[in-house]
Amino acid sequence: MESIRRKGLCAFAFALFALVSVAGAHAQQLSPQLQNAVGHWQVINDDGKPWGHVDTYLIDGKLFGKVTQVRPGRNPKDLCDKCAGQLKNQPIEGMVIMRNFHPDGDQWAGGYVVDPENGKEYKGKITAVGADKLNMRGFIGISLLGRTQTWVRLP
Repeated sequence: MESIRRKGLCAFAFALFALVSVAGAHAQQLSPQLQNAVGHWQVINDDGKPWGHVDTYLIDGKLFGKVTQVRPGRNPKDLCDKCAGQLKNQPIEGMVIMRNFHPDGDQWAGGYVVDPENGKEYKGKITAVGADKLNMRGFIGISLLGRTQTWVRLP
């Protein structure tokens, strides 16, 4: 009787472990639309002109982005003198300007984005538009109080 009980307990533990493993693997999978946000991007400014480049990448399921090329007219060694905190007087090229965006339905949300032009930090949300465009919305407070930039995938 004890042997049967042990076998049953082992089978239950194995089944529970398998269920937790499958659920964890499923939770880490991202929809193709969310996966499309990872890549190398050309930022388009508010006037519709090409600006700098940003690489987006995942760390522990969260989306981050760093400047890989500064906007035209800037020197790659320019510092973010208008930024606050740890980013103050740091080189803009290589700066992590997007951090901690997490999946929220069909978009990335809950993260923060820094605008190196004015040094301000904004809440943000990112929506993939097909495979080759992102809409980056930065805002203060609520999403209605902000602006959206388009980012176009680079080869």
